[in-house]
Amino acid sequence: MIRVAIVEDDGAERERLRSCLHWVEESEGLQFHVTEFPSGTAFIGSFEGGYDLIFMDIEMPGMNGMETARALRKMDASVLLIFVTNMAQYAIAGYEVEALDFILKPVNKYSFAIKMKRALSRIPKRTEEFVTVKCEGELRQVLISSIRYLDMDGHYVVYHTTEGELKEYGTMKEAYGKINKPSFAFVNRSCLVNLYHVSAVSRNSVTIGENSLDISRPQKKGFLAAMSDFMGGRR
Repeated sequence: MIRVAIVEDDGAERERLRSCLHWVEESEGLQFHVTEFPSGTAFIGSFEGGYDLIFMDIEMPGMNGMETARALRKMDASVLLIFVTNMAQYAIAGYEVEALDFILKPVNKYSFAIKMKRALSRIPKRTEEFVTVKCEGELRQVLISSIRYLDMDGHYVVYHTTEGELKEYGTMKEAYGKINKPSFAFVNRSCLVNLYHVSAVSRNSVTIGENSLDISRPQKKGFLAAMSDFMGGRR
């Protein structure tokens, strides 16, 4: 699955891009997971990483596309970025933020497909990895990259994912053993976070989406070291 973000204030343009992506899905046998944002502020404010490709309007009220792209590059230097604009000359500035390409509005599905072919060739091939979770008597396959964090509710491990919550009877140690990924780190004894989804770290807490999770004193040194390694590309 290829993760795509659309950052566009015009609802009709977002719909046109969705339609073009769907056409590419059917013609190329691909699957896209698309997340839409109506403004640059909304995109940056909830950015959790994990995207393969981002389509971004340049002319948006408030935080425009270039400002949004500069903020994005501080958090993710490598994600593929394609600008969508009414005027080609605006896209020239995209070199500053290492944009891959630009698409002129109104988006035409044939020219869009050509741009997508180039973009898809640049997306690293990766094998999706899953973990099996027993929830309400059923075994479910959960995409590891979709897990935001895990915590405990009594004798149950709660998997907080981008698709919702799942509860599994067991211990945090057992859950951590199943995931077994260096991109996960403990912020306290009963809370394990996916570093890909961390948007901010303060003195005593970590932010994932709208959630602020406490960092315990015993785990703080190890967590900060893990975060440093992750941001430095060593995890």
